[in-house]
Amino acid sequence: MNRINRFIYLSLLVALIISCKKETEYANSPYNKIESFAITTSGNTISAALSGDSIIVYWPAYIVLPETVSPVVKVSENATLTPASGTGVALATGTKYTVKSQEGKTKDYFLKLVINQPGIQINENATYAVEKGGTFSINTNRDVKFLIEDVAKTKVFLVDNNDKEVELVLAFNERGGIRFADITVPQNISLSEGGYKLKFSSGQSVFTTSTAIVGILYPVVNYPKADALNTDVTVKRGGNIVFKGTGFIGMQDAYIWGYTATWQIHDIGSFKAVSSTGTTTTYQVPADFPLGTYQLDGYDEHGMFIQLRTSDFFRSWNHLNPTKNYVNVNGSAKITITD
Repeated sequence: MNRINRFIYLSLLVALIISCKKETEYANSPYNKIESFAITTSGNTISAALSGDSIIVYWPAYIVLPETVSPVVKVSENATLTPASGTGVALATGTKYTVKSQEGKTKDYFLKLVINQPGIQINENATYAVEKGGTFSINTNRDVKFLIEDVAKTKVFLVDNNDKEVELVLAFNERGGIRFADITVPQNISLSEGGYKLKFSSGQSVFTTSTAIVGILYPVVNYPKADALNTDVTVKRGGNIVFKGTGFIGMQDAYIWGYTATWQIHDIGSFKAVSSTGTTTTYQVPADFPLGTYQLDGYDEHGMFIQLRTSDFFRSWNHLNPTKNYVNVNGSAKITITD
């Protein structure tokens, strides 16, 4: 009897053990999600945002954008990732990751790269003047901000009054601990000498100055020169007077001045620019110009000094306060203005 009872108890114990073992078995996990995605570069850790099947990486503009990265990726427990966490991949929109659950279901994720870049800022109180073939520099810590310092992603242009854009040559350099955008105007640029707006395109950000802050200058060796005027001239009000010389470029109204009897400088008037060639420039005497006979280069009250205004784009230029450039007409002629 005791032997039978022991057998019954033993059978029940074995059945209980088998029953407990079955209760602790787990089904394969169905989860196939990316739980976190982080990139470490240049001492910075950038964590991605996860939305649907997108891995959105907001990349700071101040960090150089590498071609490849090795992200650390955490996925659902017991799931596998392809490519594996820590594997080098292209840092580009469209890079694909596949998560496979323990039970074999897969889900694809795609990288979306967003350059997290503030708008470009340019100090429009600064002026840059350069001859063709020359280079001007902009302080990227002060006068232009939030550029991606990669010439593959940042471009610079001059923009004329008709919104025509011409690309310049850009390089980023450091001097004395200060970062600069060094910008070269090609010798064969299709733009003429004059003032131009400056445009930067950097990553997803574009900025064009509201006014011309870059001046392309004429070479100083081309500065106009007027021939001496030693032959007397008589011209009526409303009539024209012609001056000869070389290199007449961008000629504007002439400034006429003299001295009083007490050696005070005073304005006599102006001659209005009419036309010019490289060797002659023609002006009209206004209808209200003071009548009389004047001695060119005379230092008394009957004297006259003539300055022909040429282009502002010689020697130096400032868009906030352009320097007026003049060509002096010297000589011994008497100039008579009549009705």
